[in-house]
Amino acid sequence: SANLAASRNGAPAAARQPQEIRGVHALVKWESPADEVRGIAAGAAVLLRDHAVLPHQIGFAVPNRTWAVQLAQASIAEAGEVPSGSAAVIFDFRTPERNVEWLFVVGCTEGLMPTAAATGDDEASRAVQQEQRAAFAHLVADDRPHVVLSYFAQADVALADQIRLPYRRTITRDGISLACLTPTRFISEMGAARPTTVGSQRFLRDAGLN
Repeated sequence: SANLAASRNGAPAAARQPQEIRGVHALVKWESPADEVRGIAAGAAVLLRDHAVLPHQIGFAVPNRTWAVQLAQASIAEAGEVPSGSAAVIFDFRTPERNVEWLFVVGCTEGLMPTAAATGDDEASRAVQQEQRAAFAHLVADDRPHVVLSYFAQADVALADQIRLPYRRTITRDGISLACLTPTRFISEMGAARPTTVGSQRFLRDAGLN
């Protein structure tokens, strides 16, 4: 089961969170990019409000600057009673790792990770993809105590086309055409180490948010 205050080594959960993540990793599936950003920011805010971790011990690895800005804005909106100056670390997943206790890897959707520059058939693209694969693998290494991977499974077709998210089928909801998306190939390549998928509502419920 999923809960934000769990650890691999059995550290106690925050008082108002009775359940825990089983294992090191979890993969949270969101319906849309906006849901993902708001939900992950809310989950991190719970850790801060419950004093489960210090702000600088929370890290958000993101696929690009757009996601960084949106996540920063959502984190500010979710801060609520968290003291001013409390801020998690937001960084590009390709950059050297930050020493954080809680890591949220956001935007693990195919097309964002690997980036568009790493999806060509030429040698340069393959080399870039291998660099990004190695960076991702380092982020989710087994020695990190708390890792939450996150992706969105649907996006407006216009947005998916604009930012080059690959999709094979679409659905229509409330008159809007939505592209059906998949997690990054880096997750499927994890094999037996692939994390258990957790629905967004389960994630929020276990965090005490709905």
